[in-house]
Order: sequence, then structure tokens, then C-alpha cells
Amino acid sequence: LDIIDGTKEGIIVDVRAGERYRGEVEEPRPGMRLGHMPGARNVPFTDLLNPNNPLQFKSKDELLEVFKQAGAADIVSTPLPVIASCGSGATACALVAALELCGRDRSGTHVYDGSWSEWGAEQDTPIVKGAREKESSE
Repeated sequence: LDIIDGTKEGIIVDVRAGERYRGEVEEPRPGMRLGHMPGARNVPFTDLLNPNNPLQFKSKDELLEVFKQAGAADIVSTPLPVIASCGSGATACALVAALELCGRDRSGTHVYDGSWSEWGAEQDTPIVKGAREKESSE
């Protein structure tokens, strides 16, 4: 992704569970490297769902609070492209839908369909383990 090497601006959001994002547990796909893309933020997709009915999203206010708590409050209003990533490209779609529920124009939100199953399998792609350092603007 051009965002990682700095040739383009954008925000990458990884919706895998925090333990997978931080590289603390093995990936479900054998041989996969552990960690996340440099600069990626972590908003686990399960945090977007109503705990009493996981077939529904949380309310807009609750979603905004989830983004804020994850250090990603700006992803709803940023003019920058937002790239949603997960393990295989499927659950990243939950972030796209949640952002649209919060009022973000979906034309600026994209799913990295290869996601971690592509990025983590390549031996020459940069990865980071551990939690993402918060930026001073957050």
C-alpha cells in the first residue's frame, strides 16, 4: 500500500481482534507472520456490534465512542481515504458499514481485500508487533 511507504496519505484500520493485531496469538492460517501493518489503527469489528444482538451494529453514538476509545475518532470525518483491513477481507466490510452509519461518505472508504492473509504472507512487507503508538493529534 502506498500509504505505508508514504507516497499517499490515508488511514489504515485493522479490524482483527486486538491480540491478533498486536501479534500476541497465532494467526488461524498456518505460517502467517504476526502483527500488523505499520501505522494501522485497531478497531476490532466485534466492538462495532450490539452485544445483545451481534447481527446489529451499535448506535451511532456508541460507534463514535468506540472509534474515540480506539484512537480513531477522526476516521468518520477525515477527507483522507480510509482503508479497512482484517484477516481475509470479509470482516473489514463491517467497518465500512459502521462508518457509513456514522455519516461517512462510503466513496472514501475502501476494503483491502487481500488484508492480512496477503500482507502477512509476504516476506518482504513491513510488519509491526505490539500496540500502535498514539499520535499527538489524536
